[in-house]
Amino acid sequence: MSMNKKTSILRIFLHGFFIVSANLFSIAIAFAIVHISSLPSDRFIQGAAALVVNLGTYAIVFKMMQGVQRQLMEIDNFFMLSTIFLVSLALLPSVFYPLHYLTQGHWSSFDNLLAIWPFQLLVNGLCLVLNYFVLSKRKL
Repeated sequence: MSMNKKTSILRIFLHGFFIVSANLFSIAIAFAIVHISSLPSDRFIQGAAALVVNLGTYAIVFKMMQGVQRQLMEIDNFFMLSTIFLVSLALLPSVFYPLHYLTQGHWSSFDNLLAIWPFQLLVNGLCLVLNYFVLSKRKL
């Protein structure tokens, strides 16, 4: 396996892990926003807040990594984009279950993953398209 291929695989997994971490961070922040504020505990409000936090987090970290680490965040082509998207969905259980166990003291049900995956489909797709076309300044 060539060094470039190894680097691409590492970048795919790091990017996928970063996106999953941003997803869980944004969901936790949105949950806190809804519970601290006087907003009704509505999934739509919490989802919208998580979407804004997630996109903002992604864009800020991408911009902070300009320069030396830019290559780590840059997506080479559409195949890499779609692979990162699928890896981020597959990595969720490996990050979510241990995190849930450490913070709550018990394992979570599979229903929680089923609730997060639709959010991930939308948000991760938006983040990756944002990276590929907007932040990387590619033409359509």
